[in-house]
Amino acid sequence: MRNSISISALSEYVNEVKEFRAEGIAKYGVEVDWQTGTRAIAKALPMEIGPHIVSRDFQWVIDEPRQLLGTNQAPNPQEYLLSGVGACLMVAFTVGASMKEIQLESLKVTVSGELDLAGFLEVDSLAPVGFKNINYVIEVKSDAGRDELEMLRRKAQAHSPNAMTVMLGADVNGKLVIKD
Repeated sequence: MRNSISISALSEYVNEVKEFRAEGIAKYGVEVDWQTGTRAIAKALPMEIGPHIVSRDFQWVIDEPRQLLGTNQAPNPQEYLLSGVGACLMVAFTVGASMKEIQLESLKVTVSGELDLAGFLEVDSLAPVGFKNINYVIEVKSDAGRDELEMLRRKAQAHSPNAMTVMLGADVNGKLVIKD
């Protein structure tokens, strides 16, 4: 056990994925149900990891601040996106540290980004709609040296599915269903 991660279970799973690639395919889904105004409730759908179905009985509220026409009762979509990137970096850093037998005493990831809402509001056709950049800082206390921790930071970024999705992009495909 290192950083509350079972190294033997991690090693076993890595070997399983090496032997049976399908075991490493994870499929995720969420359902977002509009409530009123800018408020919605998101719910995790069952997840597939290889041939296994994993029940995910979680839901959370999404809202905007009053300045953006919401009721300021919950994080907004951008805060959830940034927290998803930060949490994924944290998991990748922790797993990487554990695999290298580095003990973490504390770890905090702070993520920020800036939007030009003129793009979203269609006020300026040249204004970008998305974040131009996302910045993060990892604060860590551990038994490892600076070079080893910097190598872990770079590896965490390179192996974070959320950071890589944001950095490299993903095809977004949609369809419309009209209900009677």
